[in-house]
Amino acid sequence: MPVFDKVLLVEDDPITILVCKRTIEIAGFANEVKSVINGQEAIDYLKDGEEIPDLILLDLNMPILNGWEFLEWYTGWVASAPKVPSVYILSSTVDPEDQKKAMEYSCVKGFISKPLTKEHLSNLEKEYGRL
Repeated sequence: MPVFDKVLLVEDDPITILVCKRTIEIAGFANEVKSVINGQEAIDYLKDGEEIPDLILLDLNMPILNGWEFLEWYTGWVASAPKVPSVYILSSTVDPEDQKKAMEYSCVKGFISKPLTKEHLSNLEKEYGRL
């Protein structure tokens, strides 16, 4: 049985999207993965409110509205959200300052280095009981 019903993947790279979706599918990690290509599309999706995901995998470096800008909006949104998804940063950054900054957001539960693997998903599954 999948750990999550819906996962929102906020990622602009088509190859990464394909790898993430396939990895999640193979691992049986979620019933559905919705992907959007930037923070603004993620905001629009969450504002729509019809399908609030259980988990958000968020890239940091994207055009239009990046992950940092999304997190600023998200921090305010969660106060009135009907459901609050857990957020994990999914990034290829190697800058320890990015990781430190991400963890300063109370909504961010963890930091995953790309590429997403079955091991990452297994660790998320273990952590899910503590969220």
